[in-house]
Order: sequence, then structure tokens, then C-alpha cells
Amino acid sequence: MQTTHKNHRSPSRFGWALLLLAVGTAVFLRLYNLGIWPPGLYRDEAFNGLDALRALDGEFALFFTANNGREPLYITLTALSVALFGRTVLAVRLVAAVVGSLTTLLVYKLGRCWFGWRVGLLAAWLWAITLWPVHLSRIGLRTILLPAALALTFWLGTEAYRRRKVGWWLAAGIAYGLGFYTYLAIRFTPLLLLTLVAFLLCQGRRDWLRRGVGWFLLGTAVTLLPLALFYLQNPDLLLGRTGQVSILNPTINGGNLWGTLWQQIGRSLGLFFWQGDTIVRHNPAGRPFFDWLMAVPFLLGLGWCFQNWRRPAATAVLLWSGIMLGVTVLAEDAPHFLRAVGILPGAIFLPALGLAWLWRWERLPQAVSGTMVAMLMAGSLFLTITDYVNYSQQPETALFFEAAAVELAESLNAEDSGTAVYLDRWFWDEASQKGWPSIPFLADLDSVTLYRPEDGLSLAASGHPVSLYAWPFGDLEFVPELLADAEMVVVGNGRLARGDLEPEPYPLYVRYASNTRPNATQTVQFGNEFQLHSWTIAPLDEQTVQVDLIWQKIGGGQSSQIAFLHLLGADGLITQADAPPGGAFWFPHWWRDNQLVHERRLLTLSEPYDPALHIIQVGLYDPVTLDRLPVLDDNGNLQKDSWQLAP
Repeated sequence: MQTTHKNHRSPSRFGWALLLLAVGTAVFLRLYNLGIWPPGLYRDEAFNGLDALRALDGEFALFFTANNGREPLYITLTALSVALFGRTVLAVRLVAAVVGSLTTLLVYKLGRCWFGWRVGLLAAWLWAITLWPVHLSRIGLRTILLPAALALTFWLGTEAYRRRKVGWWLAAGIAYGLGFYTYLAIRFTPLLLLTLVAFLLCQGRRDWLRRGVGWFLLGTAVTLLPLALFYLQNPDLLLGRTGQVSILNPTINGGNLWGTLWQQIGRSLGLFFWQGDTIVRHNPAGRPFFDWLMAVPFLLGLGWCFQNWRRPAATAVLLWSGIMLGVTVLAEDAPHFLRAVGILPGAIFLPALGLAWLWRWERLPQAVSGTMVAMLMAGSLFLTITDYVNYSQQPETALFFEAAAVELAESLNAEDSGTAVYLDRWFWDEASQKGWPSIPFLADLDSVTLYRPEDGLSLAASGHPVSLYAWPFGDLEFVPELLADAEMVVVGNGRLARGDLEPEPYPLYVRYASNTRPNATQTVQFGNEFQLHSWTIAPLDEQTVQVDLIWQKIGGGQSSQIAFLHLLGADGLITQADAPPGGAFWFPHWWRDNQLVHERRLLTLSEPYDPALHIIQVGLYDPVTLDRLPVLDDNGNLQKDSWQLAP
């Protein structure tokens, strides 16, 4: 693992084929199901989409101030993606996927430049398959740009030092300057560069380093000048977010700065193999940076760097990983996989160096050692795929990526053009920029009537179809009047949502829509209060059954009856779903003569659903006495106290 330029021979055809395969693997892992894995579109991603729309409308900025402020490069690239692919989840995330894939080549170039083609190839593979960079490449956030900027800067800077050409130094400076337009963790890198320069000067490497640094600084200054002038005019935006999350803030350290600092250091060092970020949006909760298969290669690489600390490349990796870890050490919630992104791709070289050592281990035939390395990499790839597929399908992941808001936006887009659509401003208020930003990004709200219950809303013309999206925990008393002319009201609960500080999930919205009265093939009367007009049963998967029920109130006055829906097996009750007729958000005093209400319930089983064996029953009971309403035949005679819907 030499670091002199003459020893960095090119790989064989087989080596080039492996590099091409690494890039292909990186592309596949980053693009497959990109629009739905992870499910939803978190608000930080959606704000990038909204600012991209503003940029397309000519509102370009050097710094986008919404959502705690963001640098412009990712948003600018996202604007191009949105222009090509429209207002979609894919368009917001595609930039991250492309940049993450291309970084595979940058990691190879830097690794080859520092340690030779073998380490460069292994590092490229690790970048391609390690879960942390894979996940950062699949979410529409600007963090993924920083590793690319750093890899490009260090590669160009190393080539500039070796080639001793002004153009390379300028290019390295421009790349570094562009890094300040990516993510705020770049502000820690001057410390890294100064420390590395001091190390090189101590080694007597003054010649071209001294002259080249001037050209590097010139390229950086020219590139950085517009952003620097902006910060000079808006100093509050320079450190605003930093002050909110710094452990120097007494509200975060609790008055114990040094104790908090030591705790932060321990947690940050643990991210490599002990415990990673526990915030579900950033990482499968608690998964460390490297999987257990990379433990020995990582320690071998770390040991090699310490043993060879006099080599600039070895020291650069150690300084890079250690200093950039300080970003998460000095901020709350360590280890934080967004703030710690600056250690990438530097820390990737540690296991790559260990794998290269194993590959060239003289005690084993090269075929055996090469096979061992390949098996370690294949195992790591397998763990990444299985962990990420499981992560993307977890209900908790959908909650924290606000999949319910994406569902609401998709429902708005699916409304017929002739329908009067109403949306509570609780979901998005343009003036205050509060609510769920994925809704205005994914859905065109120009034809939607935005309202607040306390301000009132205009009724649609008589006979005009109506679709209302309401905040289920606000004032809903205007709903019956809005839908008074509807032959049937379809009531649908939205997908579950939960904020970071909220203990339990809840339906994000409830949709009330007018519809025409369907034909009834069979009706069931419960006492003199309700009639089950019709029903349908549809298995959604092996363990979930969807049941649609259409009710009509036939007796006068209010009713407090609860409609039970039971699924029974050979040993009795398996699961149930109880709610008032019409659902939890259709209230007893809302019923009108001759108006039907359509509701939907889900039955979740602990075993596969078998329509031939499992029985589904419905009935009504008084919640106080638990007495059931009888089922009446056409002549009003009592039959039983429930009705079998299936089989």
C-alpha cells in the first residue's frame, strides 16, 4: 500500500470490470424503488421540493431561509430534476441517488491516488454497499453532496500536489468552495485542512505546497465570494441553526458541559460498530456505520494507519475521520448521521485498507485470500439489502417519513375535475409555511378551496360533487350541512401519522365525499334503528381483510349504538373492529333521512385469512348495557343478534 505516484498502476481488465460492477451495484441500490423506499416524503425533503418550484419560477437564492435555512446547491439540482420529472417524490430524491452513485467513482479515484488501485476499488465497493451512504443517497436531503465535494477536493488537491500544476490547484479550490454550497458541516473542514497542512509542513513538504496553496485559496475565494457576501449581510443566518443544536447551549447540556461532552464523545465513537443514529429517518434505528463483517477489516485498517502515520495518506484518513466526527460530538443527539456525514468517505478507507491487507496476506494463497475478501463484501451487501428492505417496510418508517401526507396529496390529485374539493388550512398554510409541505409540493392546490372551520366555507352548488379533507380533531360540525344533498356520504380515515414528540399515531385526515346511492342486493335491518344497505369484503394481503359497510339510519332520534365487526375462527374470536355506524368520525346527530353513509374497516389477523374457514359477523350493541339490537326479517320478526357477512 504505497503512496507514491509511480506505484499507482492501473488495474487489470478484471479490476476495471469490478469497478464497473461496483458502480452498477451502487446505482441499483440507490435507484430501486426510490420513490417508495423509504415510504413517504419527510418535510425536509418536501421543503427542498417547494424551493425547487420557486427556483423554477425565477426565485433563485444563495441561501434558502425556510425550514431553518439551507444551502442552495441541492435545491438548484432538484429544480432541474423537478423540471424533468414533475412534482414527485422521485424527482426530489433523484439528485441524491445520482450524486451518491457518482461518488463511487470519486471514492475510487481518491483511494487509488492515496493507496493504490486495490484500496481504491475496495473503498468504491464499500461506498456502494454500506447502508449509511446508501440511505443518504435515497432521501432528498443535501447531506449527500458533502462527501462528494470532499472526495473531489481531496483527489484534485492530491493530484495538484503531485503534478505541480496551477490548473489542478485552482480546480481543487473551486471544488472546495462549492462544498460550502452543500451542507453546513463543511464549516468544520478548515480545521481539517489546516491540521493536514501543518502535518505536511512539519514533514518538510514546503515547495509546491506553499506555492500551490495560494492558487487553491484563490479558487476557493472566487467560488465562495457570493455566499460569503450573503452571510456578511445576513450574519444571523450563518450560525442560527448551529446555536440551536450546540451542546454549548445550557438548555442542551443541562448545566453540565464537560459531562455532556464526554458522553457525546463516547456515543460518537460508538457509531462505527456499537450503536448508530437512533432517529429512524436517518438510519434503521441504532444500526452502526459498519456491519459486524467489517469489524476485523476496520481494525486492521485503523492499525495500519496508526502504524504508518508518517505517510500523508494514512494521517489524512485519521484526521478526516476524527476531526469531522466533531460535528456530531458538539451537537445534540449524537451520533447524528446527518451531521456526521463529513467523515464520509474518509472513514470508508479504514475497512478498505484492512480488506486490502487481507487480500495480500502472504500466509494464504491469493486465490483463497481474494475469495475471503469477496465473501466478506458479499455478506455485507446481503446485510445491507435485508436490513434496508425490512427498514423500508416497517410501519414506523412510514410514520416518520410522513407517508400519510403523501397519501393525502395523492388523493387530492385523484379527484375528478368537476368535484368541489375542500382542504383544511391546518394541512398547509402558505402564509406561515406551516403544515405538511409535501402536500403543496405533490398536489396542485390551485383548484382546491382552502378553509378554516372558524372562518366558514362556501357551500358547493346543489347537486355538485363534494370532497372534503378535514383535520379529524378540529371542529367538524359544518360537515352535515356541506353534504346535506348527498345521497350517500363516503367517510374515509387517512393513513396514520405521528410527530416526533407525539406518543401515539392518529389518522392524519378524514375525507367526506358525496356519492350516488348504490343498488342494494340484500339489506339487513337491526331493530328499528339501522339498516345495513350493502357490504363488500376484500382481502388486502394474507393477514388483512378490508370490509366496506354502507349504513342507513331508519329510526328517529339519535342513537349511541356501536357496530361490531368480528372475525371468528374454529376457536372463537380472532380479531374485531368496533365503531359507531359510519365510523368514528360520523357522529350520531349527523344522520339525515334517506342518506346512506359508507365506511371502511380493516381486520388484521395473526394468521392467514381463509375465506372458507373464517367467519365475519356484524351487529350493533348499546355501549352501556352491551345489549345487542336484534336482526329483523321483512315482517319485523326477531331472527338473531348478528349477521354473518362471510362466508
